[in-house]
Amino acid sequence: MFDFDGTLVNTTPLILRSFRATWEKVFGFTMDDADYIKTFGTFLHTAMKGLTEQCVAEERIRPVEDLPAYLNAKADELLRTYREFNWAWHDDAIEAFAGIDEAVRELKARDYRLGIVSSKLRFGVERGLNVFAMAELFDVIVAADDVTNHKPHPEPLLKALGHFDASPDEAIYIGDSTHDIVAGKAAEVMTAAAAWGPFPRTELEALNPDHLLDEPSELLRLFGK
Repeated sequence: MFDFDGTLVNTTPLILRSFRATWEKVFGFTMDDADYIKTFGTFLHTAMKGLTEQCVAEERIRPVEDLPAYLNAKADELLRTYREFNWAWHDDAIEAFAGIDEAVRELKARDYRLGIVSSKLRFGVERGLNVFAMAELFDVIVAADDVTNHKPHPEPLLKALGHFDASPDEAIYIGDSTHDIVAGKAAEVMTAAAAWGPFPRTELEALNPDHLLDEPSELLRLFGK
């Protein structure tokens, strides 16, 4: 099972561009890229609330009387704005990771059952897969709109296992974010950190994934014939 953004497709430039444009339009300033990156792999509405709360705590946004109501309303606004930018730039801004297409196709040829577990909406996952003609490679997709609880909660992975009719000891989750590794451990599946994504290698190592992969070709050594 694979994460999508930052693991199968390099969406980092698009996501950061969308965050920066959204924050500039809504608040008139931008945050550091590292602040945005730390939310990658989580449900986007939750990320918007958390980042807005951080801005309030840092006094970059004036104090408000009803913080929970403000955070919910602002997250809705930010999400709408973000998606406008993101969808407008999507197809031209996403990039392929060198070697990932070949690795996934070879795993498919070796008769591995492949799935995607993402915090992105299904529409977005499918759109990205179609750009790179990869949709036919995956047997199962579990997206944000398929679950109630999002990564790092194990529900998305457990739902994917249910589709596969597989037990945790038969599965591995490959993702680029710390949230992916936490979710995989919570679901009691094997974990592999994709160090070709935007998260610092040291942060991935600190979570002790079962495997740490520096490039997509290492997937083929991990899963021998």
